[in-house]
Amino acid sequence: MDQLIRLTIRGISLSQIQSGIYVLLLEEESGKIKLPIIIESFQAQSIAFALGKKDLSRSFTHDLFLSFAKTFHIRLKAVVIYKLVNGIFFSSILLEEGSDIIEEGKKIEKKEHKIDSKTSDAVALAVRFQAPIYTTREIFDKAGIYFENGVPIDKKNENETYDTGIEKNNLLFFKEKSKQDLENMTEKDLNALLNHAVVNECYELAARIKKELDRRE
Repeated sequence: MDQLIRLTIRGISLSQIQSGIYVLLLEEESGKIKLPIIIESFQAQSIAFALGKKDLSRSFTHDLFLSFAKTFHIRLKAVVIYKLVNGIFFSSILLEEGSDIIEEGKKIEKKEHKIDSKTSDAVALAVRFQAPIYTTREIFDKAGIYFENGVPIDKKNENETYDTGIEKNNLLFFKEKSKQDLENMTEKDLNALLNHAVVNECYELAARIKKELDRRE
């Protein structure tokens, strides 16, 4: 898997644009590129529960899968976010069936399987199995947000500075921007808005802006 990029979970935040939706923020191990993924409330709670494990009396369907897998000697080896189409991330789960147990003098042969999964479900399982999460360089180039010293930058114009002209108090106005509104903005204004969106942790808006910037290449 040396051609893939390993990710860690940076955090989960409530969408400031759409009610009941959350943003899962993944990042490469160096922390310079962050990947925002929109997820639903149930998966967000499940991931947060697995990370924190504060309420031991509560369980999710993902916990049932973990118990099932352990009973039948199934191990989740890795999760791979391998495709991005129209803002939707596609993932696969790599499973290993079998164990080192010897039955009737014979060692059980391990078998590997790959199945497709919603990215949010795959991440929820990866946390429980303590399995690594990977993505491709292509997806990072499409949807990743690059940072330098904690500030988001455009890799094509990383030496250029921007006078944002956008007040923090006016960010709520820009959250309501439609796709057409973003299409009508200049590239300089989009990059300025991207900076403000990330600083204020509006990662869903940041993902929409990044998509518009990439469309103009």
